[in-house]
Amino acid sequence: MNKRVSRRALLAAAGVLGLGGGALLLSSRARNPLQRAQAMGLAQRIVVGFGEPSTFFVPPYRPVDAKIVGVETTAVQPTALASALDGVEGALSRYPAGFVGSVIKAIFIAGSIRIEGALAGGTYGPAWILLAAPVDIGAASIELTCRIGVHHELSSFVYLRGDTVPRWLASEPSGWSFAGSAARQLADDKAAAPPAGTGFLNAYGATSPENDFNVYAEKLMTEMGAVMQLAASVPLVARKVALVRHAYLAIDPRMEHAFTELGMKASLLPPIAP
Repeated sequence: MNKRVSRRALLAAAGVLGLGGGALLLSSRARNPLQRAQAMGLAQRIVVGFGEPSTFFVPPYRPVDAKIVGVETTAVQPTALASALDGVEGALSRYPAGFVGSVIKAIFIAGSIRIEGALAGGTYGPAWILLAAPVDIGAASIELTCRIGVHHELSSFVYLRGDTVPRWLASEPSGWSFAGSAARQLADDKAAAPPAGTGFLNAYGATSPENDFNVYAEKLMTEMGAVMQLAASVPLVARKVALVRHAYLAIDPRMEHAFTELGMKASLLPPIAP
């Protein structure tokens, strides 16, 4: 698989409130990390793993597939695992049982992730996603990075399914100049956000169509109210929200309930042709 950069630079501080799953997180902290990982993976029919990056693959893939071109990873430190698993567990609770397993086969937690030398919060392989949990950014930022990272990286697999790519490309502003290299995309995350009328939610989303889709998916799962408020006044944002909704429902109609629970008002979105 050709590698596409699909994750922003590491988050420096926790700025998004968690959405639900609090009681589950509190009770699950009593388990050891391996038991927690196995339990949350079972619910979504995936592997949730950590350890040496050379083990980051699942059958029928082989050890050679654990190496992603242009990506360097380190093993997560034990002291970062609890917060990382909190983030993963909180994110997975947003999806219907088994949904994630119908899209990917595993989630692996690393320590640091570098893409073309630039620090990143996550990336993805042939059938799995990788999340960064560097101990030096602190527990709150580790949890947030992993929580958002699940939604962000998972959405790349949604984006690449069916006819979502051509539909999405048709909704990008004509003549927009996207960033090229991985390092440039990660660096542009710190730039000022484009005008709302362009349809981009932040600077990172403006660096490539896939990154744009990633940002929409991530924010719909974590900041639905803010996105819907913007969609009410910017038609292009409303269309992109509708396209994301359409892409997820094409995989599993139960996502309608998940989006509604988060505050999506489908009646306010433009129709998307089958």
